[in-house]
Amino acid sequence: MKLSTHTPTKLFGTACSIEEASVVIIPVPWEATVSSRSGTALGPESILKASYELKDMIWHEASAVRELGVAMLPIPQHDWKALSDTLRHHTVGYTYIMESGFERYSLKKSTIEKINYYSHQLKEDVRSKATAYLKEDKLVGVLGGDHSVPLGLIEALAGFHNNFGVLQIDAHPGLRQAYRGFKYSHASIMHNVLQLPHVTRLVQVGLRHCALQELQMIAAEEGRIFPFFDSDFKRQRFQGATWDQMCTTIIDTLPEKIYISFDIDGLDVRLCPSTGMPVPGGLEFDESCHLFERIIKAGKKIIGFDLCEVAPGENTDWDAQVGSRVLYMLVMIMGTSQGKIPRLC
Repeated sequence: MKLSTHTPTKLFGTACSIEEASVVIIPVPWEATVSSRSGTALGPESILKASYELKDMIWHEASAVRELGVAMLPIPQHDWKALSDTLRHHTVGYTYIMESGFERYSLKKSTIEKINYYSHQLKEDVRSKATAYLKEDKLVGVLGGDHSVPLGLIEALAGFHNNFGVLQIDAHPGLRQAYRGFKYSHASIMHNVLQLPHVTRLVQVGLRHCALQELQMIAAEEGRIFPFFDSDFKRQRFQGATWDQMCTTIIDTLPEKIYISFDIDGLDVRLCPSTGMPVPGGLEFDESCHLFERIIKAGKKIIGFDLCEVAPGENTDWDAQVGSRVLYMLVMIMGTSQGKIPRLC
């Protein structure tokens, strides 16, 4: 695949070319299969605008993001975003019922097949782009969109790494098989990821909304899936445990190489009120920062990441402000773990 020659967007207000960048962000404005509120397709654009305020920010003792070199590809508004909007028009209000062992859909089978087809094409497009940049020895992240969109990047990384773990920050396990008939549903992302033998461990942090099917898969994949439920975190805290101690337990389950999949609803709902499926509870922003700092100190290497499910609010840019800071943190910790960020002290 030929690398993009388009002018990149000024993520974090920095004018870095794709050729000069150490980190390339692939924006994917897609939400064709969301099962609740719309809006995540607007996530990349809203985060881009909010990120301008972070151009002079530094991360602890590391240099500012402009020294790392980060570029985001142009947001594909007239192809994937437009197609997502068209397909989403069909799925708004879509219902699925399991009745006496039979599945009933309110969508025509041909419509479901059409959405599955284009979802596969999207996956392949992301995989192809990511592979091209990985071959150039660049670090790659995906900015969604709904949580179905990073599968292509994870597949691309499997072509470069024989084994790695996935650290998932999320309220939902994402382990449903072809949810509502959609093979590439946001609710099926980790089910699809686990089809890759290269992914040796899935560590899920912040879970608090699980279906029976997902709990059964977690039990069946014992030794490969390590769930950390938000209710357990809270109970441990009530009994006197510290978050730092809990982070040690999480880190002990992680292999050397890690892919981070960050669904914004893994955070406390106060930080992402406009996301599609908000759930009470969740991590504080500073708790996620501390976990990632501990991961860096433990010598783990972050090979890629995604940030998904950020949806802009109607009358505020709060969700985008939080999302832009999560993206900044993910970029900086990945660069630090790969030794690409010069230290100030």
